[in-house]
Amino acid sequence: MTIQRIPAALVHGELLAAMHRVCFAEPWSADSMVSALMMPGTHGLLAVRDESLIPSESGAGPAGMILWRVAADEAEILTLAVLPPWRRSGIGRALLTDALAASAQDGARAMFLEVAVGNERALALYRSAGFAEIGRRPAYYPGGDDALTMRRGLE
Repeated sequence: MTIQRIPAALVHGELLAAMHRVCFAEPWSADSMVSALMMPGTHGLLAVRDESLIPSESGAGPAGMILWRVAADEAEILTLAVLPPWRRSGIGRALLTDALAASAQDGARAMFLEVAVGNERALALYRSAGFAEIGRRPAYYPGGDDALTMRRGLE
């Protein structure tokens, strides 16, 4: 199996929303995805499986996605999702690495994100990628979960 990362475009709004629905309790709509992609400085990537060399029941298709925004010298991860069958396969890390590199190339000196305190897998990924907690937002998410605000330098 190979994974290709392709730029997310407005035409992918429904696909991004469908993936978000699978991964989050409070998913973004297709309109929200399109609106995010239309904001200046916003970028997105889709991770797509290409199993043409190794046929299987799952076939080719989407495996993950990331949206981020760059404004002046700061960048922010808006959302990162990997579909359940493909978690712990390196797709999230690859998407995050690409977003970090692209943000640095666009002139950002730091990347920020918010993550639910109970999302242990995401926290492990972000910490291993060099993000550190810089704040906490009580009851930030619907349902009352706190959010941790994290930062990583891009120098």
